[in-house]
Amino acid sequence: MKKFLLFFSGLLLAFAFTNWLYVLMLPTIDWDFGKTKEAYKFTNQQLEVLVLGNSTAMDGINTEMLSETLGPSYNFAVGGASLETNFIQLQYYLEQNALPKKVLVFLSSAHISYVKAKEVNPIIDYYYTDSIKWVSLKDIPLFKFRWLFLENIKKLLSANHRSAKVIKGQLSIKSIVQDDTKPKATTVACKDANFYNNDGYDYLWRMASLCKQKGIAIEVFEMPCWKEVQNDCADVKVYNPNVNDSLLIRNINNASLCDTLLNPTKDWLSRNHLNYYGAIKVTRKVAQLLAQ
Repeated sequence: MKKFLLFFSGLLLAFAFTNWLYVLMLPTIDWDFGKTKEAYKFTNQQLEVLVLGNSTAMDGINTEMLSETLGPSYNFAVGGASLETNFIQLQYYLEQNALPKKVLVFLSSAHISYVKAKEVNPIIDYYYTDSIKWVSLKDIPLFKFRWLFLENIKKLLSANHRSAKVIKGQLSIKSIVQDDTKPKATTVACKDANFYNNDGYDYLWRMASLCKQKGIAIEVFEMPCWKEVQNDCADVKVYNPNVNDSLLIRNINNASLCDTLLNPTKDWLSRNHLNYYGAIKVTRKVAQLLAQ
């Protein structure tokens, strides 16, 4: 029995050490982890523009370029981020730093609904909510961040991903994947203003209310995607009676706009992710729209 207890204790110690080592290494090898750790430590920053969103914005919005045109900027977007995740990030930043002039929120492509709008990204949960909350097995780092192990193995094996850089929060990759898709025969249905008032967008309006309270301008954009899921939808002005506020949703996924803005053979990293070249073009367009 004594041998068993010693063996079991040794296993527990080894498991605990492995978890500690895994969390220690993640910020040095994983983009989302590294930038989240950096952003979480921001205090007394004087940023003028905050970029929020998920991986489409993390790849597609060049904050180094925005900093040259709009003032000091940082890309807070992380892979798989929900709108609640973005709200947590925004709220925490505003508590610790000087107020920015603008908050730019980038929604996923093609007018999709935010099915997981109220699920907090595990990395944000780890840093911003409670990094030592171990109330169940799923909170153990090896389980909580298990998907990152395979993702980072893939990154280490890819020369393009190994050469990727994170600059002012933006993930910049020069790899090119061609968009060989064709526009759908039937037009993607455009959503009316009420679409953005459903439960999936609750945290978008919370961000809008927080910005209004603080005197910060908030701008919302839908990111572009490949031709097969682009649409002919116009920008839409949305009024929400519950918060007595309105937002203009600018649609960069409009097919006519994408045809003139993006090169399908040079500007894409994947189906809905822009590479370095596409990000420059979209960021330039965003800056132009904000200047109007």
